[in-house]
Amino acid sequence: MKIFTISDLHLGFGVNKPMDIFGAHWKDHPDKIRQNWKQIVSDSDVVLIPGDISWGLNLEQAKPDLDFLDSLPGKKYISRGNHDYWWSSQSKVSKFVGSSITILQRNAVNCENFVLAASKGWSSPLWEGYKQSVDEKLYLRELGRMKIALEKATILLKPSQKLVYMMHFPPVVDGQSTEFAELLSSFGVNLCLYGHLHSTWSEKVNIELDGVKYLIASADYLNFKPMDITLEVFK
Repeated sequence: MKIFTISDLHLGFGVNKPMDIFGAHWKDHPDKIRQNWKQIVSDSDVVLIPGDISWGLNLEQAKPDLDFLDSLPGKKYISRGNHDYWWSSQSKVSKFVGSSITILQRNAVNCENFVLAASKGWSSPLWEGYKQSVDEKLYLRELGRMKIALEKATILLKPSQKLVYMMHFPPVVDGQSTEFAELLSSFGVNLCLYGHLHSTWSEKVNIELDGVKYLIASADYLNFKPMDITLEVFK
């Protein structure tokens, strides 16, 4: 079994949302994802997807995108991004997705060799566009949700397992810790996967800080090819 990650698929089969308005490299990006995915991912592998999966505004609009994802090889674990407006309650989404997809929403699951937990996260005070009047309530709420997910993970975690966390928003900003990163470190997370960033990547998007390794999984950063993180999870 191999472990891969990719986020920010931004699929839009059910809506008119062409992504190439953000650059020529986005043209026909679902075909790029499909081709790259099938070349390297097998049915026995796992793919971790931290958010921004579909542009659909509801489950019906998102269905073609979720069907596309379900049709690809491997078992997928998905968590919510800020553009996943279709994502309602965990119970509703779980009933709607295909059998190869597992939903993570402020919870944790045992993935045999590792424990996986997830939450969405939010813009932090270190973020340039952070507005206290708008963002503080959501930021604090997501901190609370992360703590809940991590507490659930520690119940499942065995000494031989690593703890992997998925969140959509960056927990580190240009190499600096947010309260999200401090919480991840305090719970002994080994690896954190995140997305959200596009085109404005710094040299510090992939770093190790206070015992936690952070890897960006944005699809365009990865040239629309799932990243093999097997060694990061198992070494």
